[in-house]
Amino acid sequence: MVAGTQRRHQASYQRIQYAIERGAIGDIAGGAIWWCGGALWFQNKKPGESDADYMVRNWVSFAEMSGDHIVEQHVHNLDVANWYIGHPPQTALGFGGRARRKTGDQFDFFSLDLDYGNGCRIHSMCRQINGTDGGVREFFRGTQGETWGDGGLKAAQQIEAPKFPENNPYVQEHVDLLNSISAGKPLNEARNVAESTLTAIMGRISAYTGKLVRWVDLVQNENSPYYNLTLKPTAEDFEKGQVVAPPDDVAPVPGRDA
Repeated sequence: MVAGTQRRHQASYQRIQYAIERGAIGDIAGGAIWWCGGALWFQNKKPGESDADYMVRNWVSFAEMSGDHIVEQHVHNLDVANWYIGHPPQTALGFGGRARRKTGDQFDFFSLDLDYGNGCRIHSMCRQINGTDGGVREFFRGTQGETWGDGGLKAAQQIEAPKFPENNPYVQEHVDLLNSISAGKPLNEARNVAESTLTAIMGRISAYTGKLVRWVDLVQNENSPYYNLTLKPTAEDFEKGQVVAPPDDVAPVPGRDA
């Protein structure tokens, strides 16, 4: 199962991960990841259009459809952090807000402090606002060196990586999947994708509520309000034709909508 975390199939990232895994920069102590760019497209609701049709056409504007852009887009940077560090974060504490969007209920920006344990903290930020400076990158500092996500390794020890395919990663991930099936060892990235998605959801919850959110509250603590969290309308609501769209331009308020 391959679901689109294509940096895991991109040669420049594979080389860096190979070196990090073998101790090239020591233990990762911290870093920063970001996906900052302009606003995405949006659709206004048409006269007489059902809420279900409107939400589907305007899916990038509703957290109930896309997870908010921290989940839909920034998840790729979060996946790199989890991949390089070797596990998801223990906690997330963040903030965000809505400033320019016209439709839906999503935030325009997020900023998170992700605690991976053992003194490792990653600053995560993402933004979709026109007229602002952008960038999509990752940076990690280790106890013995530093690196950007896709290159620029500065390490005390040089580790020669094997040759990885230099193809378009969006194509290579399909090649890798098909080759793995042909070899009788099907590639299954379900857990990696699920953990990176849940990392983004953990950050979104923290920004929406203003609360520190723990990983265990999402996956283990059944008494947590975030355990088995389901946004509405649900997939079942769509099947039953019972979709009521959230009001446009009304976003969560931290400290109130906990």
